[in-house]
Amino acid sequence: MTVSNRKLCFIFSIALTINSFTYISAQNDSAAINSHNTSGIENSAGNLITGHYKPKFVAKLPKTVKETSGLVFFNGQLWTMNDSGNPPEIFQIDTAKGTILRTIVIGNSVNTDWESITQDDSNLYIGDFGNNYGNRKDLHILKIAKSDLNNPAKDTIQAGFIYFSYPDQADYTPALNANNFDCEAFFCHKDSLHLFSKDWSDLQTRHYVIPAETGSYKARYIEQFQADGLITDASINEQGNILMLGYRNTGGRFWDCFCWILAESNDSHYFEAKKTRIELGSALHLGQSEGIVLKNDNTAWLSSESIRVGCINRPAKLFRLDLSKYF
Repeated sequence: MTVSNRKLCFIFSIALTINSFTYISAQNDSAAINSHNTSGIENSAGNLITGHYKPKFVAKLPKTVKETSGLVFFNGQLWTMNDSGNPPEIFQIDTAKGTILRTIVIGNSVNTDWESITQDDSNLYIGDFGNNYGNRKDLHILKIAKSDLNNPAKDTIQAGFIYFSYPDQADYTPALNANNFDCEAFFCHKDSLHLFSKDWSDLQTRHYVIPAETGSYKARYIEQFQADGLITDASINEQGNILMLGYRNTGGRFWDCFCWILAESNDSHYFEAKKTRIELGSALHLGQSEGIVLKNDNTAWLSSESIRVGCINRPAKLFRLDLSKYF
């Protein structure tokens, strides 16, 4: 890099940093206000908007998981995986330092575009349903027995497969980031897998259901919701409380991260629940928000993928959130 280019990078870095700090300062002020008043305001759709919430930074994540795309928590262990084009591996993450404690290879799979990870009592599920072009005909979910993960002697395990297609897709013409059949979010509830689309065209999310058993299925459409952004992960706890993580473009290469909180949901039509949206801050500070898991005490873990904007590099990160006041 020439001296001139280094100067330009330095100036650009300072400008972005000032912008980020200004945003964070405003974010902190809003968070302080909302800690005393969570009544918020309602948007035109009747959804509660409470302002900003600042996740608590825990650790930078190692480069091995710089494309972290989902989180799951069980037996006191936090697990993640990378998205498209990476090896078919899942990683146990230290919850205090963010370091990798264990790596497991899924021996009978490839990682076409892993985007989310969830669980039931006996299994983990990995969604290989990333679909930026909207033209995939091999969408599927990996089913992995927890008993295999709990065996410390195993570092390579096998998965079962759940294949599916969307009932409302007839056109498979490639449309990069301009289709409504991308998906990065799902969870397991009541013996079924609930998928939430990442709609590039209209910024909505649609709720589909498929069985949690190996086989091939046509997904069942349930409902849709104006998310006003791109949904990148979802999580439900034993109380039926739901989080939907996402981000929204604010112009050019700048993105803001957010989280929808769904309380008092019923067992089938989740979008009829009381909905609250919190803004989490600029991706320049947080990173690209990709993974979230809600624990039974209504605290959550959040992971962000590393990003690069011009000369600015942001590493993958791990955060904590206490969302108990919203439920």
